[in-house]
Amino acid sequence: MILLILGLVVFATVHILIGWPGMLVKLDHRLGPWRVRLLVATGAIVGLLVMAKGYGAAQFYPLFSPLGFGREMASVLMPLAFILLVGAYLPSNIKRLTAHPMLWSVILWALSHVLVKGDVASVILFGGLGVYSILAIGLAWVRGVRASKDEIALKWDGLTVAIGLTLYGILLVLHPTLFGVSVFS
Repeated sequence: MILLILGLVVFATVHILIGWPGMLVKLDHRLGPWRVRLLVATGAIVGLLVMAKGYGAAQFYPLFSPLGFGREMASVLMPLAFILLVGAYLPSNIKRLTAHPMLWSVILWALSHVLVKGDVASVILFGGLGVYSILAIGLAWVRGVRASKDEIALKWDGLTVAIGLTLYGILLVLHPTLFGVSVFS
């Protein structure tokens, strides 16, 4: 459990550090932009790897009974999470709805997984990343980051939805192989 928490702290700290108002400019000035990128990338990768190792090694301690409708909610939230994730990288009108499609994607992913899991490690992992995402959106708001006002051709929205749903379908099939849990049973 300690590895899981440590990984989450490392991952969140490097991201919150650069998201703090004015901190990225200070770090860029002190270290240079490439060193800052390397620091953040290294922190993110190390944090994710340590989180994954810690989650895999964590013993199961039930915290609450998963909601009876958790799987159904997850089957609604996860496709939306994938569409938002793709919308963070493709030009689409999603960025007119939110300046943070990836962070909203993580929030939906985290909520989906907390609904179907009820153990301490899952709440720490998924809940922790969800809370981090909410903090990151708040910090971005303080920095003045807002949704785009640019209209994008609807074909990009269609492509975003199609790719998001395709990736969701692929993950449904690969979930047992990648994570050892079938979403169908």
